[in-house]
Amino acid sequence: MLLPPLLLALPVLQEPDPDLVSASRLQDTLETLCREPRLAGSPASRLAANYAATVFEAFGFRVERAPFEAWLPRQTGARLELLAPDGRRELLPLEEKGLARDPWSRRGHQPPMHGLTGAGRAEGRVVFAGRGTREEFAHLRELLGPELRGTIALIRYGGLYRGEKVRNAEEAGCAGALLYSDAEDDGAGRGPVLPEGPWRPDSGIQRGSVFNGDGEALTPGWPAVAGARRLRPEEAPGLVHIPSLPVSWAVARRLFGPDGRPETPRRLPVRVALEVEQERKLVPIENVLGWLEGGSHPDEWIVFGGHRDAWGFGAVDNGSGTAVLLELARILGTAARRGWRPDRSIVIATWDAEEWGLVGSTEWVELHRRELLGRGVAYVNLDAVVSGSSFGASSTPGLVEVLRQAAALEDLELPETLGTPGGGSDHVPFLELAGMEVLGFGFHGGNGVYHSVLDTPWVMETHLDPGYRNHERAARLAVRLAVLLSRAGTRVDGIAGWAERIRGAAEGLDPGWGPGRDEVLAAAEALSRAAREGSSFSHPHRFLRFFVPVEEGGRLRLWQSSGYGGLWFPEAARLHRAGSDPGEALDRVARNLRLVAAILTSKAEAAAGD
Repeated sequence: MLLPPLLLALPVLQEPDPDLVSASRLQDTLETLCREPRLAGSPASRLAANYAATVFEAFGFRVERAPFEAWLPRQTGARLELLAPDGRRELLPLEEKGLARDPWSRRGHQPPMHGLTGAGRAEGRVVFAGRGTREEFAHLRELLGPELRGTIALIRYGGLYRGEKVRNAEEAGCAGALLYSDAEDDGAGRGPVLPEGPWRPDSGIQRGSVFNGDGEALTPGWPAVAGARRLRPEEAPGLVHIPSLPVSWAVARRLFGPDGRPETPRRLPVRVALEVEQERKLVPIENVLGWLEGGSHPDEWIVFGGHRDAWGFGAVDNGSGTAVLLELARILGTAARRGWRPDRSIVIATWDAEEWGLVGSTEWVELHRRELLGRGVAYVNLDAVVSGSSFGASSTPGLVEVLRQAAALEDLELPETLGTPGGGSDHVPFLELAGMEVLGFGFHGGNGVYHSVLDTPWVMETHLDPGYRNHERAARLAVRLAVLLSRAGTRVDGIAGWAERIRGAAEGLDPGWGPGRDEVLAAAEALSRAAREGSSFSHPHRFLRFFVPVEEGGRLRLWQSSGYGGLWFPEAARLHRAGSDPGEALDRVARNLRLVAAILTSKAEAAAGD
């Protein structure tokens, strides 16, 4: 495969130069990645994996190809029928329409599906469940009583992760679920639809995973390598068992009937039958990584990553992030050829099967967890990096300052407060399993192509980033971050920032959590005081690892992702939400906080004594 050449008639560089980033090369890269759909584990996806490996090798990176075997049931058939009272059955459309102006959108369609949904057939009365929250299903239970059982829930996308919506439907006793994209959210209610504007047309459908977990479903907590022990699917936590399908706004309107979408959840005057057929088997997936070994500090790792797979051509999600990662490799590799060497080792990773539940990144972190706990310094996530021109970012405390420095060098303005990245992307295992500081950024804008066959290079060039100027800005910022983070003198220190966030989270706990809430608050205040006094930690980037249990699959006790958001003190929060006593879990958090405060204080005292 041919690679876009770099300009060679340039002076010797001491450090990677952001001015070498090329918008036209980024466009070429994106179009190369999007030649075929990139469904995880598919032959077409392997073409993109080979392309990434070729770029890494061409620019002097050591190539790592990391294979895993993942439970990714393939949808082999789907059917949705509207059932008339007289016994007639009307087949409703489950496909998207391409655009006459967009050649990508008219070929290579993956069928609309939910990854890791249940298989089988369900038939029943349709109920509108709003956004599919627990509260909305509770309302339906009050309204319908036992008649809710066996119904088909029609659920509007948005508000919470789609997997939680289907799980809530299953727990309420529904036999199946249909999720649709409402025109008010990302369609005609927002502006001109494709091809005239960027918003979702009535036939647009949002695919996506409905797995309520991270990583390979049958190997929770350990890597899904060939021959690994595996749970049976019926035992695996986080899997839903009722069949579900994504449908268009046009189909949803048929189900609502002439009165349109109700204001609140209620029974609808229609019955449907839905069926999902699957080939249930393990699928080979592959992460492709490029390694640039550091000079003075090779055992300190800076990781840049983003997923390579998609539900279709995936120009935004995540062709944009992958293109920026490969451009970063070209710029760093060119500098290395001319004598530059990072102090710390730099890893550039393209993950597989993120769309099915952060599978590739989680399995790699589980496989290398011991090394990451000792060597990982920072992880920078590049996911759906360009969909418009509005710059945004999120960061854990340890990377806020370096992000501000890099952004200032590119004249990019950050908000005063940068929130912790939520769930739903590949930073999660690095933060929660390896205790690493993480950040993500991007240039965003409103559109309706998410997880659709319409997420194509034509839409990117026509509506989202004409001229690829925001891809260029994103790649320049990535280069700045790589240069700063690769220097041994760049201190990744989030101790004070984390301590303040922990104290704020403890203050926000409801007194109804019981006496353990006061213990956590007191311990958090002690940690905050100790952090303000300072410490002599030589490796402050390891601070979070005090809160990561050492056992297999142990996750960060402070913060964990939940759907697209996150939970503070997650073990206690989940117990409380389930109506159980969170006391013991709160006690564990308080003890952990007090121990770390004591360690910080002793370190500070030792430093003062020296």
